[in-house]
Amino acid sequence: MSSSAVTRLSKSRIVAGLQCERRLWLSTYQRDAMETTPGSQAVLDAGNDVGDLARELYGPGLLIGHVENMSKALAETAAALQGRGKRKTLYEAAFQYQDVLVRADVLKPVPGGYDLIEVKSSTSVKDYHLVDCAIQAWVIQNTGITLRRVHLAHIDTAFVYGGDGDYSGLLVTEDITAEVADLTKQVPTWVRTFQNVLRGKEPSITTGEQCSKPFDCPFFEHCRSQEPQGPKYPVTILKRSAALTRALLDEGYMDLRKVPAERLTNPVHQRIHAASVTGRPFLDPAAAEHLDGLGFPRYYLDFETINFAIPRWADTRPYQHVPFQWSCQIEQRDGSLKEHAFLDLSGEDPTRNFAESLLRTLGKRGPILVYNQSFEAGRVKELATWFPDMADTLLALIERMVDLLPITREHYYHPAMLGSWSIKSILPTIAPELNYNELDDVADGGQAQLAYLEAIHPETPIDRRAALDTALRRYCGRDTIAMVRLLQALAGR
Repeated sequence: MSSSAVTRLSKSRIVAGLQCERRLWLSTYQRDAMETTPGSQAVLDAGNDVGDLARELYGPGLLIGHVENMSKALAETAAALQGRGKRKTLYEAAFQYQDVLVRADVLKPVPGGYDLIEVKSSTSVKDYHLVDCAIQAWVIQNTGITLRRVHLAHIDTAFVYGGDGDYSGLLVTEDITAEVADLTKQVPTWVRTFQNVLRGKEPSITTGEQCSKPFDCPFFEHCRSQEPQGPKYPVTILKRSAALTRALLDEGYMDLRKVPAERLTNPVHQRIHAASVTGRPFLDPAAAEHLDGLGFPRYYLDFETINFAIPRWADTRPYQHVPFQWSCQIEQRDGSLKEHAFLDLSGEDPTRNFAESLLRTLGKRGPILVYNQSFEAGRVKELATWFPDMADTLLALIERMVDLLPITREHYYHPAMLGSWSIKSILPTIAPELNYNELDDVADGGQAQLAYLEAIHPETPIDRRAALDTALRRYCGRDTIAMVRLLQALAGR
């Protein structure tokens, strides 16, 4: 599919084109090939929420509507700018120049012109934000509007919500006028280039590093499906080794099995290579010796958290991981298991009930087994700061934690893991019957967050909330039973 006429560009399309011209073409002509992940949806939702809040923080003004009708948005913007009387702050003002369309988050009147304020849900200024603002500034200035300054407003992670709906200070504004001025000179070239791209056929660009920089491309699976199948064990499964991987690829090594063993000096890489070559898993008997020394009862623990861009509960910060669910499998010396769980879908602050129920279940003795201890330990430390009356008892839990991740990385590898030690990559190699794909609604952490948000929404029907409750409990419980099976496998049982 192609277009012979000039196709309108937008800020987002130009940004897409700078990442990959094929992404630009697909986002224009083949949007049905786009895949939206829970993570990307969460980012989009957070951006919308922060944008809505910014309009409250920046004060009274005129919101230009017509989300689906750009012609009306352009007309309403023009009328507002040409109107007599006191100038108003404009929100979502629409502008067009040389078939490039943009909408400005905030256009604030100042002496001699306007200030442009772009609002982002990120926590700092990124390079691609500067590009974003340069495109907007170029279009707006070429319509005759004088821009005095260009600012980027982003979330201040040091902000602590005090409650009562007071979010003053959540956004911090940085002046990026100089940086944007330098980039603005490049915008005409980008526009000409990408208009030519959209007049032609789908660009023939293979997947590569551009697929994830600066964003994960929603067309990745579409593009990869049209490429020849690569080796079963590509050299890219060597994690935390960008320089080595790049060097091997530059030398023509695509298949890890063809890489000379002496090229790999990292013991983990050596194990991955050996297992890929032989097809046999690696299990170090020393793991059993280490784990058999653990006492009983054993507590296999997993948390689920929500991290709001805009804090919902007092004393929390933006993007802070607030725990709302835990699951725990308790194993006795005779091998018997009993599951305990906590889940709060009331929409109220869950943290105190979370902490109290956790302490009741974990008691004061016995190892607490987790997978990637920094996450659970971090949440427990935060709970201790929130609730000084429980601080000592909560912090004592950390002393009992045993992290299965480094133990597994050191002592186990299966070729099917393809370089990943995530619990979801390991589980099919030790307990294929415990399949995350069979879980309804919630099969990963991103879906768990979306399910939580849906469940606490006041308009969610009771029966749907009950279904989400079940799905969340099954998912979190699957993580803990997976750790039980992992320990059994490492111990040779």
